[in-house]
Amino acid sequence: MDRYSVLDESARILQDKLLSDAGLSLHPSIADAAKKISFTGDDPKPFIPSPCKMTESASALSALVAASASAIAADRYGCGFQDIQVNTDLATLFLESVMLPTVKGQSFMGHDHLMSEVQKGDLFDMGKPIHRQASNVYKTKDGRFYHLHGSMNAGPTMKMMGVEEQDVTTEQAIDIYAEKVVQHDAQDLERRANDEFKQAGVTCLTPEEFFESEQGKIMSAEALWTKREIPAPKSQWPAVTPSDKAALKPLAGIRVIDFSRVIAAPVISKLLAVLGAEVIKVTNERLPDISLLWVDLSTGKRDTNIDLKTAEGKKQFTSLVEGADVLIDGYRPGALARLGFDGPALRSINDRLVYVRENCYGFKGPLANRSGWQQISDCLVGIAWLQGRFLGLDEPVVPLLPNSDYQVGLVGAAAVLDALLQRTKSGVTYDIDVSLTQYNIWYYRLGQYNEIQSKEILARNEGFKVRHFDEMMSLLGKMYAAIQKVRPDLFKHPEYFWKMSGKEWGMNEDIHILAPAFKFEKSRLEYTVPSGSRGRSKPVWDTSKSRL
Repeated sequence: MDRYSVLDESARILQDKLLSDAGLSLHPSIADAAKKISFTGDDPKPFIPSPCKMTESASALSALVAASASAIAADRYGCGFQDIQVNTDLATLFLESVMLPTVKGQSFMGHDHLMSEVQKGDLFDMGKPIHRQASNVYKTKDGRFYHLHGSMNAGPTMKMMGVEEQDVTTEQAIDIYAEKVVQHDAQDLERRANDEFKQAGVTCLTPEEFFESEQGKIMSAEALWTKREIPAPKSQWPAVTPSDKAALKPLAGIRVIDFSRVIAAPVISKLLAVLGAEVIKVTNERLPDISLLWVDLSTGKRDTNIDLKTAEGKKQFTSLVEGADVLIDGYRPGALARLGFDGPALRSINDRLVYVRENCYGFKGPLANRSGWQQISDCLVGIAWLQGRFLGLDEPVVPLLPNSDYQVGLVGAAAVLDALLQRTKSGVTYDIDVSLTQYNIWYYRLGQYNEIQSKEILARNEGFKVRHFDEMMSLLGKMYAAIQKVRPDLFKHPEYFWKMSGKEWGMNEDIHILAPAFKFEKSRLEYTVPSGSRGRSKPVWDTSKSRL
């Protein structure tokens, strides 16, 4: 039996790959705070059927977030560094937390009223098979594999491929797209999708191919995240209410604008919310989103509808920026700038603002301005080929959970916490860039399981089967079933799930969601705002809480 332990490996990654990384230039107190971290978990062995270290990466990054928050609490309240527990089981469940909300012990997806509210945000019927299978991996004429992507509106991709609107089964939809894609070479599809139709899509590369590519060479020289110092007046921590001070909330009084969709960037703001920040999510009811994600990922946030293409919308957004500490921008590179809010414009409104950008490919290199998704980066960097080969296949398989999405959320939260701390020490603020590709490069470089470890993981998951044409919702469903089979104990811990009100969805019942993977000796973690329907909030900050 191999003596490998996810707890020990998580601790090693935290120390060697994060705290000791000079490229991150973390505030020194974060490493001191991390000395009081302990990793816990009911099973020290990895159980996700993946060649890469999902659990260990998520646990180490969760620990970095927690250490950074502890350093801030110590700086603000003089409470000293706290004992911190990071649960590796919870860190693993975190990677599929959008699937885990329940109502009365049953999946939220079976609650008729809640799903009717969620479906109001699905503007282009993403669940329809002919739409959903526009985002999948298919074999090409030249024997490559290509990740076709329909984004949140499959129409342009369907037009590119010559696929008509039709009512078919999932299997039939897969066959329809497979027959179309195999008529084209991969590079031709990639060019047409990205250059002509402005849709995401990428050839599935091996890691070796990626690192030999121009994008790979440029982005592999980048740190896990990129930050740039911007001269600014020295910041102070905001004054807080007596109750928040008593709770030692690390981010009490900090205001965050979440200008993003889907998973990665919303995870950043959700993590900041549980640490005490006030978060307003800026949405536009005329733009599509994956509304199924809102039940979990909108937790801790008020949600306001603003159209930035109107004068009134620009005025509302400017007012929010004036009072914000952090702006998280998860739209395609340049989208916010084209609306009149590039970095200099934002700083002319608020010179202390920490501005965070999140994208797929990274913000350098020839592919920087492309549209992208988690699966696109996974296929670009070669993680999908590693996954397929691990399962004994001669084909790429997208990683079995939205791993890079969630873990970029952890990366972004850690980067923001460090920036907020550092801007109180000198006259600076920060531009921060995080990307799925920067994370995937770092993740790949953590190394993969050895032969013995891999055999043990596969033995634990006997009978688990996926193929290249299993798209993300299929993978999530199969992984949820696999985790329940391999680790049924994970769902028998009531303390792993927190209760929140369903009132913002128009429900009388409560909703249970996954708890954070970390907890503190003293600081209280909580979501003071439940998730709810889109655009339900006014575009104003809470003035009941005093600020310096």
